[in-house]
Amino acid sequence: MAYTVKQLLESKQFPDMRLVTCKENLNQEIKGIRIIEIEDMERYLTGGELLLTNMKVYFGETDREFRKHLNELEKKQVSGFIIKQHPDMVQKVNYYDILLKFCSERNIPVIEISEDEYYWGIIKYVILQIYDENIARLIYFKLTHDNISNMLLDGENFEDPTKNILFLLSSMIGNPVALYYSNLTCCASTTQDLSDFVFEKNVEKYKPDIVTRFEYKKQRKEHTQYITKIHVLGRVEVYLVVTEVNMPLTILDYMALENAVFTLQYSFMETYARNEIEKKYQRDIEYSLLNGLLTGDELSKAARMLKLEDTDQYCVVSFHTISSNSEDYYTKEELEEIGVIEGEIQRLLPDEHIYRNLNQIVCIHEIKPGETQAGFREEMEKLYQTVQKQIFHRNKTTDFQIGIGSIVNGYGDLKKSFKDSKKIIDYMDMLRYLYGDKNISVADFSKLGFFQIFEKIQNRDELMEYVPESLVKLYWYDKEHDGELIETLQAYLDCDKSANKAAEKLYVNYRTLSGRLKKIRDISGIDFKNSAEMLAVRNGIVLFKMAETL
Repeated sequence: MAYTVKQLLESKQFPDMRLVTCKENLNQEIKGIRIIEIEDMERYLTGGELLLTNMKVYFGETDREFRKHLNELEKKQVSGFIIKQHPDMVQKVNYYDILLKFCSERNIPVIEISEDEYYWGIIKYVILQIYDENIARLIYFKLTHDNISNMLLDGENFEDPTKNILFLLSSMIGNPVALYYSNLTCCASTTQDLSDFVFEKNVEKYKPDIVTRFEYKKQRKEHTQYITKIHVLGRVEVYLVVTEVNMPLTILDYMALENAVFTLQYSFMETYARNEIEKKYQRDIEYSLLNGLLTGDELSKAARMLKLEDTDQYCVVSFHTISSNSEDYYTKEELEEIGVIEGEIQRLLPDEHIYRNLNQIVCIHEIKPGETQAGFREEMEKLYQTVQKQIFHRNKTTDFQIGIGSIVNGYGDLKKSFKDSKKIIDYMDMLRYLYGDKNISVADFSKLGFFQIFEKIQNRDELMEYVPESLVKLYWYDKEHDGELIETLQAYLDCDKSANKAAEKLYVNYRTLSGRLKKIRDISGIDFKNSAEMLAVRNGIVLFKMAETL
């Protein structure tokens, strides 16, 4: 049985619908429904369609050109128009009045809807009235596919097409949509809520009643959420989340959701490939700049490309990840994890020059007016906490550290700052001892204090000349007897010369600790009551640790 414009109005499904022309010709059969997406839409109609438009596609058309399109649409025997006035409706040509006059003269129904009404609810309802469910699925899949795919043509960067796709999908399914990175931080959302996503304990696998190759999950909170995992080149994962706030999802909504996932996947792959090319080019430039491989005109040209000024101050930050095996060999999984960390740092520091060299991620930071070294170190501490939290969330054991190089004037001395940022990571264990904090993972070069004098010594034997003779004796004793005297001495000093605390720290009893301390006195001759000698011994242990890095 034919479905007519009159039946649509009488259905009361859309209370805001208002008939503005042609009350006499409402028994026109609706044979299809389309959004006018291009000016010459008439070329793609089969006849009898109900057309939806805000007439924005005609903006810029002359009066004559617009009437010509309307004449062509009439030849297709369209069943009517559903219109809403676009906020930018004020144009040289009054398309709205021309359409109403044209349709009144030719007895074509025109229905007006409110500006905030979405077309897709009307499309879903009408399609299910004029087709059986299987055909309706196919037609709706085609309609949503065409509309969502067109989003790739809008915007020139990663975020614009992604956000456009999300907002279009949200209008199609009538519910808010959000996209999350693999670490569950929000990438984009159709609402103001940009908080991290949380998987609840009740999350379960879910299979909608459609043919799909994507993995769906469902969880119940205040509103039910549907989660789709999107894989990009087998390396990156993102989550598309629909929250059922306004209305339950239907079969047709899943068709739109499938198309959105396909399009986002393609968009991500395109963006990923483009970014990789750009990153490689920039990586080559920054590598040469930081390693002092450029001079003269080459250096100036590279600086201009990176927008670095010779009059500004900079410091280089090295983000280092330590391999979990003793050979310092990075597995494929560890390298992939470093790639994820790189993405997190780029998200947290969007305006910085960042590049990755295998296991090391490097940032060139410009010192802003009024910015202090302590203030910047505090910012890096916050970044460390955020990244470490995400590493923990992914159940990874990556040892993540941040080394902040010295501040230099102009891009010409970036090599020095880069070298310092790597050194401070090499000395991280030494700093943990020096400051009595085994949790230090963020440090700047200034923390070395007067030990910066010794870091310039690159010969181990030469550095050992500054170590007190008493410590050298203990070192050789430990070497010959596989002993633990220097470790015991270090623990004793760390615990403010408390034998009880030192014994507890080393997991030995008090008598064993006392025996070791006596042996230390006998071998080295150290006077524990002499504060000056104790300072020299403590500094000597630090120099030992510096020597271990050579």
